[in-house]
This record gives sequence, structure tokens and C-alpha cells, in this order.
Amino acid sequence: MKHDDKKSNEAARFLDNLESFLADNDLHGKDLVEDLRARGLDPDRLAAEFSDLLEQHAPTWSQKAERERRAALDDYAAACENVRRPRIETIEQINLLVEQMRQLGAPEEAGAYHQKFREASDADLESLLQDLRVQCRLLKIQKDKGGE
Repeated sequence: MKHDDKKSNEAARFLDNLESFLADNDLHGKDLVEDLRARGLDPDRLAAEFSDLLEQHAPTWSQKAERERRAALDDYAAACENVRRPRIETIEQINLLVEQMRQLGAPEEAGAYHQKFREASDADLESLLQDLRVQCRLLKIQKDKGGE
């Protein structure tokens, strides 16, 4: 069994158990909220965490579309910036991104990628800039989720 299949089966089993638990107790609306609070649980926080889990692991088509739309807009904006950008400006942006990534907790090795700018072509620098933007975006997302 593949690791992804195992995760999917575990998630499906969890949702089935949750549904079964809720159905067996025959609790609805206010009764369910009161029962959760009596057990020392915050129903609003649980609902928010559950929604986050579903969005992350089983997003709806509209959530997937929104993610793709945002990524496409970011890529488009980055592509527009690349038009006739002076080499020195690309290098400065790379340096800024590497510094941002360090502040977000990236390992120091991130700087090793751009140490020899003189040997890199303009296209290579632009490609590095795009890669670093994606990595920085992922670090920000990871840090945001870790801070909650």
C-alpha cells in the first residue's frame, strides 16, 4: 500500500468515525455544542481546525480554483516584472529574497545559490529569482500555519 493511499484511508476512516460518533449520539445543533463544551472543548475552534484540515487535504473545486488563480496572478506579476529588468536589479531582488528567507528560518545555504553572479546568465538569474520567490512563499505559508 502506498503512503498516500494509507493517508487517504486513515482520513476516510476518521471522517467515517466522526460521522458515526455524531450520528450515534443523535446530537444536533445546540445539543452538540453544549456536549462539546461540557467535555472542555471549544466548538468554534474545533470547527475552524476541521475546516482548515478539509481545505488543506480535501479542498473543494472552488478552493482549488482560488489557489490556482492566486498562483497564476503571482506568476503573471512576476513575469511582468521580468520584462527588461536590469541585471543588477535582478541580483538585488535575489539578495532581498534570500534575506527574507533567512528571517523566516531558511538554512544559511540558501545564499550559496547566487554567490557567483558573474558566471550566471541573465536567464539563469531570472530563473533563480522565480525559484526563490516560490520557496519564500512556501516558507511564509509554513510559518503562518506554525504560528497559529
